[in-house]
Amino acid sequence: MKKEDTKKIIDDLKKENKELKRKLAVAKLWMEKEVKSQVTKISKKKVSKMTGDTKKAFLKENIEDIITKQISNFFGELMLLNTPNSVVENIISAEVTFFNLKENPNVDWVWLVSSYHKWLDTLIEAFITKGYRKFAKKQKNLWLRSNDPLEKQLNLVVQKWYILSVWRLFHIIKIIKKWEKLEDFAKCFEDYFEKYYYLKDILFEKEFYNTFKKLIDTELLWKKRHAWKTSFEETKEARELFIGKFKDKNSLIYKFIELWKVDY
Repeated sequence: MKKEDTKKIIDDLKKENKELKRKLAVAKLWMEKEVKSQVTKISKKKVSKMTGDTKKAFLKENIEDIITKQISNFFGELMLLNTPNSVVENIISAEVTFFNLKENPNVDWVWLVSSYHKWLDTLIEAFITKGYRKFAKKQKNLWLRSNDPLEKQLNLVVQKWYILSVWRLFHIIKIIKKWEKLEDFAKCFEDYFEKYYYLKDILFEKEFYNTFKKLIDTELLWKKRHAWKTSFEETKEARELFIGKFKDKNSLIYKFIELWKVDY
């Protein structure tokens, strides 16, 4: 190859790289505006229900801008573009509510934990269960052959479009990790993870698994939620496990949203 040809290729690559950076910068600004618009819309509705002092504090501390920057910087434009809109809205709504409830720490925080739970349900369905259901329906000789509770639930997930609960997903990951004997539908889940190994790389990663286990061990998503007994301290712990204070990318929400990269 001639020296002139090599130089032209390098120059063309530099131009393409410059153009790509420009497009990414435009996308980032656009997504930030979208997040800001959603924050403003949701905040307007929720602020109207706050007490006078809380409302003043919310406006004085520029909480809208803080939430916008937290979400935009933490997830980035590409992840936000691939996140279900309902999840983004719930994240915003939960953060506004978190600020409001901090001013009244003695109230029951169960609603906020329920909101976090809803995020996970939506993400699990969008990025895990939907693909598993499609995969399972293509398998021959996949039938309900036992009275095992997990098998019965997975049969309903596949055949009746039931959601896969957070607890059930954790249990599936746990028994696969422990090399326990698997019945048909659970074995199908293992095969699904083997085929879409990027899913397995995230869900079975040690740090993520430990964070997931901590959430399960708190019992916040079922026992305490159904008893309507959730304290401020417990909710702070749940928030950290879910979104890692918008800093920890090993947090549950960040990792679950990363699953959008799997192409079925």
